[in-house]
Amino acid sequence: KRGLYQTKDKHLVSADINGAANILVKSKHRLDLQRVSSGFLANPLRIKIS
Repeated sequence: KRGLYQTKDKHLVSADINGAANILVKSKHRLDLQRVSSGFLANPLRIKIS
């Protein structure tokens, strides 16, 4: 599916969210990403802006 990244465990993750998480891992700000729920990465919240 377009815009989705398939992990080695065959989970589909939003490619944008996955990219942002990878940037955070490499950032100088050492954040504890273990506390981020994988549910948020797999199913990001959709917000309608009108």
